[in-house]
Amino acid sequence: MSITAIAETILAEKEDIARDTEAIFTEKTGQTMNEQAHKDYILLAEFVAQGLAAEDTTKINEFIEEWAEKAKENSLQENSPFDYSIQRFQIFKDLIGGVFENKIDDVFLTGKELLTAMRKAESIIDKAAYGFIKTLIGNFEKQVIEFEKSMKKDKQLIADLSVPIIPSIVPNTILVPIVGLLTNERFEILREKLLYNVSDHGAESIVCDFTGAVIPDDGNFQMDDLAHQIEQITKALSLMGVEIIYVGFSSRLVQEIVRSGVTIDAETFSTFRTGLKYLANQKKWNFNVDYLEEKEEQSTDQANKEEDMASTTN
Repeated sequence: MSITAIAETILAEKEDIARDTEAIFTEKTGQTMNEQAHKDYILLAEFVAQGLAAEDTTKINEFIEEWAEKAKENSLQENSPFDYSIQRFQIFKDLIGGVFENKIDDVFLTGKELLTAMRKAESIIDKAAYGFIKTLIGNFEKQVIEFEKSMKKDKQLIADLSVPIIPSIVPNTILVPIVGLLTNERFEILREKLLYNVSDHGAESIVCDFTGAVIPDDGNFQMDDLAHQIEQITKALSLMGVEIIYVGFSSRLVQEIVRSGVTIDAETFSTFRTGLKYLANQKKWNFNVDYLEEKEEQSTDQANKEEDMASTTN
């Protein structure tokens, strides 16, 4: 019996090999293969047989690449663990080896020729397994990249919503309402957004409103860090010729700032209304403060809604 005869045996027993692959796999894992997986292993047995009989396996290698892509798609549909697929390949490989063992006494080949044929069959199966794993990893990498892009967009959206910068109806002034839990990350975002965007808004004054801010009770938030962040923001904006005023500091926040020993060289006010009055007097704006307050409160309400949206997204 020649190598061609072994190839013909594999071809004749291809359905049995695929069926035995499933049976052994099910016995080991308690899982079954779907119909497409069964067909995939019948087709792989055909490729092994054709590869054994062929002098040039270039065309077989092309078929294997197509096979690996389709097997990957089926594996994703099965949604089975990755190691299950590897077990199937190993079971199939062992069954093909069994065909050689069963025919070893019938073949008229030297030991070297028989070993070469077995290695050729194993090489075809290994290429199929490699191609399958490669396409599967490629799919996972693509998903990871898409996920990272989505996360980056979501993170930017959360950053924009968690620290909104709202153009004020007061000329050359922007409103920054701090709503919800105070975190070090939010202040990092606040500092970056103010320093990089203040010139885009043509701002000469900034009203940073802490009325809706909530100080967390856990120990993850360092109040000393907050005080230093406020100090750094104030100094940086001052160097840029922009005045920032703070309104709505709670008594606890004031106590923590004092305790930290940080001096904030900026005007502070208990309410948003008094802050607006200060700006009106400083800039000699002839505006109705009640009207301004109503409009700015509408902006703050919108910021509250956006903060809720950011929290939900996060």
